Amino acid sequence: MFFITSKLLAFLSKPIIWIFILLVSSLIFKTKRRTLLIYSISIFWVFSNGFLADKAAKAWETSPKSISSLTHNYKYGIVLGGYSSYNKEIQHINFNDRGDRLISAIELYKLGKIKKIIISGGNGELVNNGMKESEWSKSFMINMGVKTKDILIENNSRNTMENAQNTAILIKSDISQKTLLITSAIHMKRAKFCFNKNNFNIDCYATDITNSDITLTVDYLFIPNIDALVKWEDLIHEWIGYIVYKIKF
Repeated sequence: MFFITSKLLAFLSKPIIWIFILLVSSLIFKTKRRTLLIYSISIFWVFSNGFLADKAAKAWETSPKSISSLTHNYKYGIVLGGYSSYNKEIQHINFNDRGDRLISAIELYKLGKIKKIIISGGNGELVNNGMKESEWSKSFMINMGVKTKDILIENNSRNTMENAQNTAILIKSDISQKTLLITSAIHMKRAKFCFNKNNFNIDCYATDITNSDITLTVDYLFIPNIDALVKWEDLIHEWIGYIVYKIKF
């Protein structure tokens, strides 16, 4: 039930859904059409504004760390899924904009900062299509030179809390050791909450951080940008998820 509820909340976190509902309502409620259209245009401009999206993201994201600042060498680096899909036709991984999670983990492994990589991620869909992210990621890591014995996979989790719960079972005897949690900066607050709730001793390594070194141009400040809508969707999803987890757990 919790999984279905979280999926519904994720659907409702999309600003484009709000805009669509307002536009449809303007067709149905003719006496309110002008007001509803103004609301639609206003919401669209706010959520498609790149400057506002980046400012909100930077305020929420966990601050990044340089690799050189990691003075501790960790036995485990835990990578949370959601960074890729799989192309069955060519049997190869396709990274999305969260791909830094896995790439960063491999880099940290190569530099000796982590000894083993745990990939936590199964299938987050309501209907499991049999494809699990941790499994195709393992093949990629082996091709990139990570030793098979240094790869652990947890492929049953469907959300962040299950990532933490299932990983705790996987490394039960080592859970008190300091472990490096690797996920997107925008996702880290919720992820850290879940892993702390499951008694992990974690440090955080945030990836795919919003770039703060951006020139303030006219189009960036005022012209609608589809990428901003996506960023707001991720942000609202994280806010809702964090609140729900705080209430439930």
